Amino acid sequence: MSEIHIPENDDPDGVVIATVATRAARSRERSASARNHHHEPVVGLVTPRLYEQDTEELLPNDELAEDVDQDLFMSCQLTSSFGEEKGITWYKAMFLIVNAALGAGLLNFPRAFHEAGGIVSGNLVHIIFTSFALGSLIIIARCASERNCKTYQELILHMCSPGWNVVASVCISIYCFVTCITFIIIIGDQFDRAFASFIGSDFCHSWYLNRKFTMTISSLLLIFPCCFKRIDGLRFMSYVGVLAIWYLMAVIVAEFYTKNYPKGPVLYYDLEWSQIFNVVPTICFGYQCHVSSVPIYSCLKQRDSQTFTKACVSAVFVCLVVYTISANYGYLTFGSLVNADVLLSYDALEPQVLIADILLAVKSWTTYPILLFCVREAIGDLYVQMRSLSPAEASVKEPLRRKVIAVFLWAASILFAVFTPNINIVVKLLGSLAAIFIFVFPGMCMVQLVLADMEINGTASRRRNVTLFLVAAAYIVVGMFAFGLAFTLGIQHILHPDSVVPICK
Repeated sequence: MSEIHIPENDDPDGVVIATVATRAARSRERSASARNHHHEPVVGLVTPRLYEQDTEELLPNDELAEDVDQDLFMSCQLTSSFGEEKGITWYKAMFLIVNAALGAGLLNFPRAFHEAGGIVSGNLVHIIFTSFALGSLIIIARCASERNCKTYQELILHMCSPGWNVVASVCISIYCFVTCITFIIIIGDQFDRAFASFIGSDFCHSWYLNRKFTMTISSLLLIFPCCFKRIDGLRFMSYVGVLAIWYLMAVIVAEFYTKNYPKGPVLYYDLEWSQIFNVVPTICFGYQCHVSSVPIYSCLKQRDSQTFTKACVSAVFVCLVVYTISANYGYLTFGSLVNADVLLSYDALEPQVLIADILLAVKSWTTYPILLFCVREAIGDLYVQMRSLSPAEASVKEPLRRKVIAVFLWAASILFAVFTPNINIVVKLLGSLAAIFIFVFPGMCMVQLVLADMEINGTASRRRNVTLFLVAAAYIVVGMFAFGLAFTLGIQHILHPDSVVPICK
């Protein structure tokens, strides 16, 4: 096959410089595409010089030129294309998904069960909404496989429309950025608990122990170097993050059996339709790995819906086990006295609890770069669209643009974290956006799948399409309900916040 190779740029994220095939090569690609729907697209970028001067020789007709334009547009959506690299296995993808989902939401689950009416009602709603979350991941897996998408917003672009792509990019940017702030706040909280336990309640008067300094310096040393990595390069960190959460779960269980903490009344079934849904924002926040799932899919060695579905099912099962055990044992330990952050209810002087505090900070360090990757890509896509840059122009400036965005986001998240008192203010608002990613957008994608199948097969599979359409409609309705509920609860929490006693006096 005759090819023209272009020298690689200095992109550390691994954006592979594509080769532009001759007309005969394009013909062979189309033949292969007809035999196999899941073909590998030409991924990468082309310099403006080649695009403007050499296409006349290589692409003698308008049809081929249009195809190259489409390939160029797709290539500019991702900074983590694999090219000829091997990729990751499904179980490594599972760890990345688990690490993206498990995190700060676990701390709020015991309190959410109490607010939902107790053990029975809390577990019931938990299982129902977890099933919905798994179903939406399967929808995303199929859509990403069919359209070969690399980011969540690109999936919405291909399945819905450019307008919805902009909406998705804005929502992703807000959600992931605020979540990054939340992780830094959690890091500061764990430092404060450790210092207060061993030094005293006046530790923050020493500048080097003050949370503003500890959050900034730890983020600079442990988070900042990872802000420029592509998402598959974070898989080793995900192992550490998942193990940290498993240890935290083990501590919650062990404290129930070995300690005798003051405990309030424990509710088992106090069902009120308005009360039971109080757990929904926490569930949505706790299971939101959908934005990260599409970039993780693009890193798979074997990119197909079956392999990715296996990773998603395994990841959701792990999350379900961890959240269920932690929520039930945490609530049974303290009853109605359980703190919104369950870890704050334990005695930090106990070594096992102190280790849990430290590992929770480690977990935040490992998850932050995954979310920063998503918001970095979303903002980059918005910038390209707002500037109306051509694919070639966007590709040439991508390395500098990515670095600038990453540095700005990291610095801004530190600044906001310094002046935000606690995570409870934002968890429910984040849950409202998570409901959009988990329910609404996947439902819209399923509608488009059904419509596309009807165009191809007509009424041949009418019953199946009607069923899928009703499921998609249910996802959209449930998503809008969960969004409205979580947003309302979030606003109420801002207007009437819980009293927070500072650790350092």
